Amino acid sequence: MEKKVGIWLDNEKAYIITLIDGNENVEKIESNVETRVRFKGETKSYSRLGGMFINPQKKKTKRKKQQLKKYFSNILSRTKDASGIYIFGPADAKTNLKKIYQKEKTFNNKLRKVEASNRLTENQMVAKVKEVFNVA
Repeated sequence: MEKKVGIWLDNEKAYIITLIDGNENVEKIESNVETRVRFKGETKSYSRLGGMFINPQKKKTKRKKQQLKKYFSNILSRTKDASGIYIFGPADAKTNLKKIYQKEKTFNNKLRKVEASNRLTENQMVAKVKEVFNVA
């Protein structure tokens, strides 16, 4: 029983397409990464805290980095028993996930291909994963 996994992702969501013995399963994962947090009284680059103005950019960047780390570890945990992994998507998230897979020793030589892809329907994603793994 060989488990082959295709992952389409961006910073908002990921679709994990699993192929086992000709059967496919599509699972959607939401990232919960905050894209833009606004504070009351905030202007373009500073926010108001009482009578003083602060630049919360560093805090926002750290929060987003931690949320992405949690998102990627969730994807890793769902694909840990895969024999082959294919990553595709429109954003930089795919290259960040590729770097994480390359650091993990348990995923050594399992990463087949990483490529850019536009937004696809679920059926198109499944067809693309089958094409990469040569599954009829």
